[in-house]
Amino acid sequence: MNVIVIILGIVILAVLVLVLLLLGFPAGHGAFDVGYATRTQMNRIVAAQRQQGKKAQAEALREIYRSAEEARVDKVCTSELTLEKRLKYAQWKMPPLFFRLIEVVISIVACFLVSLKFNIVLTCLALLTGPFFMNWLLNLFINRRFKAFDRDYAPFLLSVVSLLKTGLDPIQALETAAQELELGSLIRSEVELMLERLRYGVPEEKSIGVFGEDIYHPEIELFVQALLLSRRVGGNLSDTLERLSKQVRKRQFFRDSANAAVGMQRGSIWVILFLMVAMEGYLYVVFPETIKDSIKDDIGWQVWQIGIVVILLGLYWIRQVTKIRT
Repeated sequence: MNVIVIILGIVILAVLVLVLLLLGFPAGHGAFDVGYATRTQMNRIVAAQRQQGKKAQAEALREIYRSAEEARVDKVCTSELTLEKRLKYAQWKMPPLFFRLIEVVISIVACFLVSLKFNIVLTCLALLTGPFFMNWLLNLFINRRFKAFDRDYAPFLLSVVSLLKTGLDPIQALETAAQELELGSLIRSEVELMLERLRYGVPEEKSIGVFGEDIYHPEIELFVQALLLSRRVGGNLSDTLERLSKQVRKRQFFRDSANAAVGMQRGSIWVILFLMVAMEGYLYVVFPETIKDSIKDDIGWQVWQIGIVVILLGLYWIRQVTKIRT
């Protein structure tokens, strides 16, 4: 009993630490947190400059330039989606080692609890609890930021195209189009951050190059490259962004269609599982001795556990089959 209490205490402590980290308490610093650190420094510098006036302007300029230099993105780096990148995309302020540590703690606790009642097969499967849960939670945060950006991306591009056709400068068009979005828009915050860098003298290539660097979206790189080439060699930026907006809308349409197509299959699996549980519950109400005796019997309990393993494998398989890459 004392061992169980200690293990549960460790789990509660790990969950509390994770919640604190996700709420904004940093647990470490490094290359994985450059995007978040840059954003935090920018907000702090702007606030300090508004309070102190011209006296802090020179120091703020040096800080912003140094932050932009640290946040410079190497566009020819590997496209492999590492854990370090995923943590940055999800805005989780923790080192990868700490993430792995949480996975190990959850797996050990789950394995210990399952081993008290179930057989060796389910005990071994319980070791996968930590990686599955943490990766699911991490992907949830990444997709949340992706959807927040993708929701306003196509209208934002169309608005920029319209403003460019009226004769506005690309930077002015970006600023005006961003102001039309709601205050909580992710695109608006990214554009305002880019414009702040430009106002404080950070070179255009560096300011534009880090646009949306902490958002996992396939069309951001195309927008950044189009804007950089337009500022460097000129050309008709409005036509390029108009074609990009059409591509974004088509991708959104195909993604929504695919989600709708696989939604019925996923829903049918959960309906079948619900009916299975309902039938077991009905059998327990009508003839409870059948359920009780099968659980108490050694062979019957093994059959129950085999059924649980088959159900879990089926859920995992259908999840992998219907997985859609964004």
